[in-house]
Amino acid sequence: MTWPFENDTSAITNKLAKRSRKADKRSKAFLLLTIALSVCMIFSIILISAGAQEEFKNTQRTKAQIAILGITDDQLSSLRQSKDVQWIGEYAAIGLSYSGNKTITVAYGSEDYFTHQEEMSLQGSIPQKANEIMLPQNYIDFLGESYRPGDIITFDVTGTGDEAEYTLSGILNEDCKSNGYFVYLSKDLAMSLMDHLQVTAYTRLNTDAIRSDAILDFTDKIIENTGIVEDQIYLTEYSAVMTGVIQSGIQLPIPLLAALTAVLAATIIYGVFYTKIAKNVQLFGQLQTIGMTKKQIKRMAKKEGLRYAFTGIPLGLIAGLLIGFAAYPKGFQIKTATVYAVLIAIVGIVMVNIAIFKPVRVAMNTSPVEGARYLAYSGKAKVSSKLHRKLSPNNLAKINIQRNRQKAILTLVMLGVSGALLLGASTVAGSIDPEKQAAFKYYPAGSILLQVKNHVESSFDKESEPYGSSKLQLEENPLESQTLRHNLENTAGIESVTAFNSVQMSITFPGGSGSLTSIMNDFPTLNREQLAEKQAVLSSGTADYDVMTEKYGILVSENIANVGDTLQLEGRSPDGSTFNVDAVVVGTYNPTDLMERSPVVPGSPYFMMTYDMAKNLTGITEQTGILALTVTPDHFDEVLNVVQEIAEQNGKISVNTIEQTIKNIQYRYSSSIKALYMAAAILFTFGGISLMNMLMVDFQNRKREFGLLEAVGATQKQLKAMLSREIGIYLGGSLTVSLALGTLISIIACQRLEAVNHCISLKLPWLFLIALIAAMVVIYMIFTAYAKAELRKTGILSAIREE
Repeated sequence: MTWPFENDTSAITNKLAKRSRKADKRSKAFLLLTIALSVCMIFSIILISAGAQEEFKNTQRTKAQIAILGITDDQLSSLRQSKDVQWIGEYAAIGLSYSGNKTITVAYGSEDYFTHQEEMSLQGSIPQKANEIMLPQNYIDFLGESYRPGDIITFDVTGTGDEAEYTLSGILNEDCKSNGYFVYLSKDLAMSLMDHLQVTAYTRLNTDAIRSDAILDFTDKIIENTGIVEDQIYLTEYSAVMTGVIQSGIQLPIPLLAALTAVLAATIIYGVFYTKIAKNVQLFGQLQTIGMTKKQIKRMAKKEGLRYAFTGIPLGLIAGLLIGFAAYPKGFQIKTATVYAVLIAIVGIVMVNIAIFKPVRVAMNTSPVEGARYLAYSGKAKVSSKLHRKLSPNNLAKINIQRNRQKAILTLVMLGVSGALLLGASTVAGSIDPEKQAAFKYYPAGSILLQVKNHVESSFDKESEPYGSSKLQLEENPLESQTLRHNLENTAGIESVTAFNSVQMSITFPGGSGSLTSIMNDFPTLNREQLAEKQAVLSSGTADYDVMTEKYGILVSENIANVGDTLQLEGRSPDGSTFNVDAVVVGTYNPTDLMERSPVVPGSPYFMMTYDMAKNLTGITEQTGILALTVTPDHFDEVLNVVQEIAEQNGKISVNTIEQTIKNIQYRYSSSIKALYMAAAILFTFGGISLMNMLMVDFQNRKREFGLLEAVGATQKQLKAMLSREIGIYLGGSLTVSLALGTLISIIACQRLEAVNHCISLKLPWLFLIALIAAMVVIYMIFTAYAKAELRKTGILSAIREE
């Protein structure tokens, strides 16, 4: 600020700052490069992480926020009239049948459901009449046919052998990698096959709200006077994904990486700017002799530094923007990029101000007399008391490193930390093992599971029941067959066959925001010995076998209920009717602790009960619901083919494998692994270029030293050897730091992930380690070539005059 009684000298200081930048083009280039690189790295890593999450959010961004269960035609008609509803996608699962080991699901869906909720493309049209059906392309491929929309085909919709002619109204391009297929019917045909068609209305609301309470409040206003009640309303995954409750894969520690980058960049800027100021100390002294004040010198030096920031920061933002967009174009958002760009620009300016603070103080506080004898490269060297010192290239290299330990440590840390982050990130990314996580959580006793089918042939069979597997277990459990066991145990490649008790039931428990969630699955039943083992893994409550059997007590996952809560169980009674009982939660467990310390099958269950409780409710005495097969890795495909043939001949058991679970886990981790690798590459590139930057600046500041050494008889070959030793020490030390710190980072990160997801099989990143060593060799070769070229064109007198 210039007071009214002061002379405004800003124009003078601006010109001096501008001329100073023009006079030292090499330092200007180094400073701009360092600032641009640091900003680019921070910005690109943030955009990569944000892009990965935004891309994951895109899977839900335009989908329905709520699902309305059991909606009627009148309720649908009323709901469609609301201006606050964008679209409604109807869906109903009608039944299923089996074709060999393939599950064929029969369902009804409206066009809005397929195009908006499932985001599938369609050839032709959705079935509208009772004689129209639609098939997905993968099912047509399985059938070995070449159907087209409009074809008249003979087809068994229900799987009961009743074939009829249908018009194929459309073909759905569905990328289905599971073990099942779908047949889609018109609403008229679906209603003729079911006594009561249970339609779920996936509803997209006209609101940008993402919080569950806001969505439900908005929904309450819409369903007024429609006949829809709150118990019909369920939240989809939309809210959980959009609010970040459910995220994709591993989250990068962005604040830590950004802070580390900022510190490293500020240190480099400090070093380069300090040496630049130090080279011009004599100039500042001369300016003081002609009347320039310390305040003006400070202003001039500070403006020079900020002008570098105002040029380098935009360059870094542009480069980071391009990298972030290239990494995740579908997850790139202008709004997000703009907000982070503004924040990073502000942080960048502050970072530069902090970095140049001390160099500016040196400029303003150095007197003309001190400036005349100031040496930029002297550092804080101590006077040696040794009588003799051998001045060989090796010793000179060591002396130069020791005389400025701060610079030496900084140089080692610069590339060492970057290399450590590279090794740490690549170790974590390469060690993620989806198969291990799948085996831990869901397949702890074998990679192939044989389960009692819930429907032997088709759910459309008149003899079919909702809990058909319980009926089979009660009457003649197919998994108890000694012939089946004998065939399996004598199959080459099967190491062991282990039986596990389970019974199919439904459990209903409170969901988010007061809604209810119902899960139908095979749940473990435990004998006295097994239940006693579970006591050690309970996070609350007590597992008493007799109390649980008598009072319908259950153990549940700690994230769905608390001790004392009452949940609803539903299943098949011995007489074929459906029971519905209130079960009391007597204990809770952490599913991860359960699977680690006392695993059960099916894995990671929602609840567990006693064997006798299940017997009292269902009448089943032979409760083997699953056979787990442990298979030698080299014979998995052969064993699977044999087991599928056995299951098909039996007709009452289904086969499930670990493969699909592994694919699902791989998909969840894929974006995180990609982001980790990209962040590691960016960090290491930054470290390498920053190190080169620093070494070249240091070389330019030592030209007088090289001239003096030549004056006392040193040859250029000896100077080259000295510089080669120095860069060798720096790179060797950096590699040591990278290996030590990278190992520590890898161990901590891998242990953390292993504790949470049990998904780590530690693998050394040999490729990245080789790449790290190769990069250091390249840095060594570039710097030695640079030093050789510069020494060749630098004479003794010119080097001394330049200083």
